[in-house]
Amino acid sequence: MTRLSIKQSKYTHLALVLFFLHACVVSSSAQRRSAPKIVTDLDDVVFAVSFSPDGDTLAIARGASDPGQRYGKVELWDTHTGRLRHVIKGFDGPVRSISFSPDGSTLISASSEYSNQKLQERTRSWAALSRGELKWWEAQTGELKRKLTLPSDHIYWLRAAYSPNGKQIVVAETSFRVAFLMPYSSLDSLGLDPASLRAAIPTNFVESDLKLLDEQTGTVTFKLDTSRSGTFVFSPDGALMAKENGKEIRLWNVQTGREEHRLKGFKGAPNTIAFSPDGKYLAVAVTKYYNENVGRMIRVIGSSAVQVFDVRTWQMTFQLGNVGMVNSLAFEPGGRLLLIGGLIHEQEEALPGLKLWDLQSGKTANFHTGGADFSQAVDSLAISRNGLVAFKSGPDVVQVIDTQTWNIKYSFDKNSDPDHERPASRFLLSLKRVTALGFSRDGTSVSGEIEGGGIKRWDPRTGEVKKHFSDQESDNPIVEVSQDGTKAAGIRDDGTIYVRDLMSGELRILTAPGPAPSAFTLSADGESLAIAYPHRLILLSTITGKSVRSIDNPITKANRIAFSADGSMVAAADENGAIRTWEVGSGQGLPPIASAGKTTALRFAPGNRILATANEDGSVNLWDLRSGALSSRLQKHSGAVNAIAFSSDGALMATGGDDRSVIIWEIAKGKARRTLKGHDLTVTSLTFSPDGSILASGSGNASVVLWNVSTGQLNRVLR
Repeated sequence: MTRLSIKQSKYTHLALVLFFLHACVVSSSAQRRSAPKIVTDLDDVVFAVSFSPDGDTLAIARGASDPGQRYGKVELWDTHTGRLRHVIKGFDGPVRSISFSPDGSTLISASSEYSNQKLQERTRSWAALSRGELKWWEAQTGELKRKLTLPSDHIYWLRAAYSPNGKQIVVAETSFRVAFLMPYSSLDSLGLDPASLRAAIPTNFVESDLKLLDEQTGTVTFKLDTSRSGTFVFSPDGALMAKENGKEIRLWNVQTGREEHRLKGFKGAPNTIAFSPDGKYLAVAVTKYYNENVGRMIRVIGSSAVQVFDVRTWQMTFQLGNVGMVNSLAFEPGGRLLLIGGLIHEQEEALPGLKLWDLQSGKTANFHTGGADFSQAVDSLAISRNGLVAFKSGPDVVQVIDTQTWNIKYSFDKNSDPDHERPASRFLLSLKRVTALGFSRDGTSVSGEIEGGGIKRWDPRTGEVKKHFSDQESDNPIVEVSQDGTKAAGIRDDGTIYVRDLMSGELRILTAPGPAPSAFTLSADGESLAIAYPHRLILLSTITGKSVRSIDNPITKANRIAFSADGSMVAAADENGAIRTWEVGSGQGLPPIASAGKTTALRFAPGNRILATANEDGSVNLWDLRSGALSSRLQKHSGAVNAIAFSSDGALMATGGDDRSVIIWEIAKGKARRTLKGHDLTVTSLTFSPDGSILASGSGNASVVLWNVSTGQLNRVLR
């Protein structure tokens, strides 16, 4: 364990003692180290660390460097116990920054979310289509409060932070675009050979924006800067915003959006800045960069000086030269001590660590973090009010120091999360199908039964898996999910019936009313269960487990059963096309329906006037329940239809089948509105969100695809 040798109870007193005992000798040369380490595992890179205002929680933002992985998460650690409280995994790309609200109740994340326009399209590079997303999370539980998708495309770097009063959010976004300076056809007129210049024509453009957003509405209050990306920070009173901008620092009045001052004339490039807690000083790390040959590689190295400016006069008050290569700055809560992170000069070499600088006495001390390579240079530095320092000290490592003892209290790497697993490729084909789907009433979760893989409940807004239930009593249970996504029912190999509450996880075992059934289904609210036995249907309450009605059924072996949306009707069909419908309350049967061919799917339309059935030949029939007559026959699928779903208003119907496509129909016109393609295997389940804006389709690859109903565009893939 790395530590300094002197222990004191007072932070600033400790620092003064350390300065005298551990004064460092600073070399005047630029930092030079051994050949760089080649980092190959970049699935769990740390991008940011942040303490909650009370210091009880440390948030660590991570992500993959390869956009093809579409991986990001935020870990919430208890700083008193070192226990992992929660992992937020609702991201399709790296989380670039995190920030707690001043009252500590909310955590805002800024992430680059990679998206495909087609289901089987592979993301190949940083130039792929990416959206910037801000997400507000409940800081204790990690529950999503809301999200904001920024309008720009190709955002590969996005950062956001709360203002000190919590009323504004500062957002810095950097977009990467590939453009062509001129069409190839115009090169001939210039006497140029298109073939020889083809590789030189594509040009990369980097665009940056810095703006203030209203915290409640997400609307832009001021657009401050569009020149280039850089570090930004609020003054403690929230009156000023400072940003390093190339070779200068710009400062704006947050209330008016007007630029107040510019700091110029640096002998190098400012690369990180920090305000003192009382707002009197602004610390700036200024770095000169050089190229150095390392074998066949060219490495960029740097030598930094740290300057401190008086905010009232903007005159430089303190300066510490030739520190090493500085990546981060932070004042301790008392404001007297400045912590400098990066590669710090230790005699004739530069080592990953911290330099402690007492601004009153001018004394300094070095703290070596134990690393020996430039990839372990201290970065993403944060200080809590209760005396903890957290910093990135490697691609995937965050260390936490207790400043009362200067011991490393915790070290968190990618393996510190006990549930950590390498993100699976979205192109790994699996034959496991999603056989049942249901949205919650508020649309904030969707549940799906995965063949042989249990039941997952996702947040469709983020793609995060909220719960995963597995039935360990049976290898191949038959499972149904209620339309509202609150309950699932299953029949095990031995005929045992169980009902699981997907919100609480509670499991209830029901007494089977007969031998192994041929089919069963849940009501939309999950409170009733219909089970088909030879010549009868048994209706059970999933709450009490008791039988509420037995209905005589002329069908010997029903292969499909369905409840109406309000639970007042139930229908059963056999493989030969015979279909019967009953009123649940009275058990009275409606006119029989004589369909042709094997029924492969069955669903009531809202309003209980229409029953939709599907056949092996790919046709979908709409039946008038009052007369039993065929109202409409829809034919567009080229294979058997396995799933039918209606929007809550009954205006739209979705069908999916063996042709690996989903068709959205307009019921009033009897015509297809659009066809959704791209599934790996046959489509086996469908459900609309309560507001009808999203359609979820289940297929092979153990995944659920979300589609925007209005546009037909791919929304996201749930795994």
